[in-house]
Amino acid sequence: MCGAFEQHGIAMHKWAAILADWPANDIDRKNIRPTDLAATLDAQGHALRKWSLLPRWSKEPKLKFATFNARAETLTEKPTFRDAWRRSQRCIIPASAYFEWPVLDGKKQCHRLARDDGEGILFGGLWETWQQAEIQLETFTIITTAAARDIDWVHPRTPLLIDIEHIDQWLTASPEEAGHLLRPRHNTGLQACAVLSPKEC
Repeated sequence: MCGAFEQHGIAMHKWAAILADWPANDIDRKNIRPTDLAATLDAQGHALRKWSLLPRWSKEPKLKFATFNARAETLTEKPTFRDAWRRSQRCIIPASAYFEWPVLDGKKQCHRLARDDGEGILFGGLWETWQQAEIQLETFTIITTAAARDIDWVHPRTPLLIDIEHIDQWLTASPEEAGHLLRPRHNTGLQACAVLSPKEC
């Protein structure tokens, strides 16, 4: 799963070069949690969205269950996510790191996961627009897969990682073509480091 992540401008500079309209210099969000705003990118451009997808069929602007993660194996079947998938409402969520809390020696210990080469990470997600009367909410979810062997000791699930060369396929291809990217990895290139300061987790 992914229950917290960060978007730091310094780590996002590379995406500004790849995506011309990406506001990399304006991003500096530490410890983003579900229901917080985060920067996302879809086929039409970038947008700030609330983290926890709200399907357009919902009668209320809040659901009684968590929707900040969508399992890759079942998102095409779950009513909460399948409409966004069928409409190709896919997005990318750039991140400099994300956080997990594995149990070590009987205690939870926060770990920060980031690429070992210092580059940013691209999560695959779905977005949705909910509107009722004059209220409009832009929301998203992060898709998860089974964790790769190099980090499965931290958590059995991990965000879906999108490579740079697959950005266009993920954002613009048909659901059938994009579906080929919904697969776990054997290795992520991520490094998990214990976070000693509670304020950073």
